[in-house]
Amino acid sequence: MQTNLSPEFKGTADGQAAEAILRKCVHCGFCTATCPTYQLLGDELDGPRGRIYRMKQVL
Repeated sequence: MQTNLSPEFKGTADGQAAEAILRKCVHCGFCTATCPTYQLLGDELDGPRGRIYRMKQVL
């Protein structure tokens, strides 16, 4: 999935921090086993990968 920051965020400190965080995830799923939200609800969209996917859609 290709994502691009909105022009108003690109080049800002917050935008650069968001880029760095979002680009680190390789969607391997190892974090799912320790995610309390995923363990409670059992829904992939409520786990870390689902959250990152939604953040990328917003950005």
